[in-house]
Amino acid sequence: MAGEIERLIGMLDDDSTNVAEEAKAELMSMGADVVGPLAAAVFSLQRYGQLSAIEILEHLGGSAAGQSLTDLLGSDHETVREWSAYAVATLGVRDAVPALQAAYRRQRASGYPPDFSEAVGIRYALTALGARSPVIPPLTASWMAPAPGLEQAWPVSRLEDVVNELAEHRQVVLYLQLWEINNRGVYWHDHDRLDAQFDWDAPWARLVEQAREAALLEVAFVPQRDAIRATVEWIDEADR
Repeated sequence: MAGEIERLIGMLDDDSTNVAEEAKAELMSMGADVVGPLAAAVFSLQRYGQLSAIEILEHLGGSAAGQSLTDLLGSDHETVREWSAYAVATLGVRDAVPALQAAYRRQRASGYPPDFSEAVGIRYALTALGARSPVIPPLTASWMAPAPGLEQAWPVSRLEDVVNELAEHRQVVLYLQLWEINNRGVYWHDHDRLDAQFDWDAPWARLVEQAREAALLEVAFVPQRDAIRATVEWIDEADR
């Protein structure tokens, strides 16, 4: 079996994504025997192969998987770092917290804004692992209306109130996402976005008000339908 596992790991870097996906599925089906060899080989893989490896390690779990996923937080590829962050959160790898904190410091020093997908993923992981406590004002918490797969979601009729209360608690709203709920599941719902650009060197109070103004303008064009829920991404000054 060891030879077959090694062969399949090598195929994760195949030029054909179909071949790589088939190898990934087969490795997942083999169970825990895959984790050790994959953990040892993951840094020899290219970016696509590493992303496939992250999915396999997340699926199979185990201490070796957690250590490799933690090490991948130091990758040169932002998507690898992002996927690794979500994976250690899913597996509850508490030992990954220092690496996540270091990755977040590097991300913020890189000049990319805090709504960049890697930053969102790292903050999510830090929160899930108990190393970050997001500010959730009391009324904002009381207005939540969760849906399958959406632990923190709000009815669109409350969005204006949520944006205002977050601002009043010195939170910067980064973006909104809409989701339509029907008898088939929960689906992303497109809407008109403002895509406001903020001066992240500005005083925090000014950023709070800029973000409030931009979010409220966007909320004005959100369709008011009971079947739609909204998720909101925001940060505290401590996340800056």
